Amino acid sequence: MMGQQYLEEHRLKQDSPTRRVVAACCNLAMFLDVTKGHWLSMYRNRFPTGAPPLEMRLMTKERRAGVELADDLPNYSRHSGKFMLKLIAAWIAMGLRRPEITLGKTVRGAQ
Repeated sequence: MMGQQYLEEHRLKQDSPTRRVVAACCNLAMFLDVTKGHWLSMYRNRFPTGAPPLEMRLMTKERRAGVELADDLPNYSRHSGKFMLKLIAAWIAMGLRRPEITLGKTVRGAQ
């Protein structure tokens, strides 16, 4: 992967299941990974064109006050049933295992 050497993972504690990955060169968030599951939230505009089209927005209830959402996609306040079915189908297609995503540098928070 091009630019992988700039990726750093950050965790609040060494055993935290959630890691936030940033590009150290510009301090931009790239993705959020829940390592004990199979959940990966990516910042779409950080990646090259050609990604599949957006299908829905999830967890919109948690947005900051004053943030208005366009009505070009379904906006779900929580996880939708459609999303959960797609997630389970993808997990089954992966053989019920989680792919390993490795990075060059790990940065840990205060213990």
